[in-house]
Amino acid sequence: MFHINPHSDIPVYRQLVDELRSAIRSGRLDAGAQLPTVLAMAEDLGLARGTIKRAYDELELLGLVEKIQGRGTFVCYRPPSVGDRKEQAMALIDRMLAGMGELGFSTEEIGIFLELKLRERAVNAPDIKVAIIESSSENLSQMARQLRRLEGVEVYSYLVSHAEAYPYNLEEEADLIVTTGEHACQLKNLLPQSDKIARVALRLSLPTMAEIIRLQPGERVGVLGCSQRFGDLLFEACAAFAGDTAVQPPVLVSRDLDLPAFLSGKDAVLVPEDLEKYLEPDGVAQMRRFARRGQLIPCAYEIDEGSFLYLQEKIELLRQRK
Repeated sequence: MFHINPHSDIPVYRQLVDELRSAIRSGRLDAGAQLPTVLAMAEDLGLARGTIKRAYDELELLGLVEKIQGRGTFVCYRPPSVGDRKEQAMALIDRMLAGMGELGFSTEEIGIFLELKLRERAVNAPDIKVAIIESSSENLSQMARQLRRLEGVEVYSYLVSHAEAYPYNLEEEADLIVTTGEHACQLKNLLPQSDKIARVALRLSLPTMAEIIRLQPGERVGVLGCSQRFGDLLFEACAAFAGDTAVQPPVLVSRDLDLPAFLSGKDAVLVPEDLEKYLEPDGVAQMRRFARRGQLIPCAYEIDEGSFLYLQEKIELLRQRK
């Protein structure tokens, strides 16, 4: 189903990402379809397992697949309903035609104007490739989710360790590199074209902040994260907004984690959004059982408003230059 050209200038993993992304968005791979295991795909294509894993990781960061521990990798992309989109499009066209008719334009003139506008959009609105770099996989997911709301933006997410290993890929593939202040200087030393780097600030999402503020004095609170950075940020947030609670240092998800022991004696636990991505099914079930007697608080950090406006302006300038 997938064809890789080892002699192409395009990296092999990128070819596989593009092939899979096309299959998913076109519907050839439906939502819920299970991808072959890394080993099976590697044997089928004659590639290294590390190459397949890297492609799968990028598809996950793009929000096209999800990995469920113990079960495999599944397509999670669901295209908008065709019927709903057609109805909305027809309603918009009707309103536009009515307005132009009131201005006195003929059907032929309206057709000419539409064709001119479509050509203009095709020339002036190329996709802008944005790479997000962070040390926290939890923050990466949320930042990517925000930026995908912008029209004409193609988002790629990378951990800092990936950027250190493959800095030349970022230079070649990204029009804009988005990172937080903690990593901006580090990336400037890695990338010759440092003008591509846009530094943003993250803030605790308002729903998360509200839940932390509601914690009662003396409550025993645990913090569970996938990355140390995310766990530390939540620990600091508790100290800032719920200082009278008994917050324990963050614990990271791992194979050695004794989840029942971690949950024992806790009144509330702070966890990343999309917790299912980080825990095996049995662990998810244990967390749900805990939620019946205690507070399970999904948490997220997001790009703040000022930074988001700044990115929109940068992206628009890039589009105009293109």
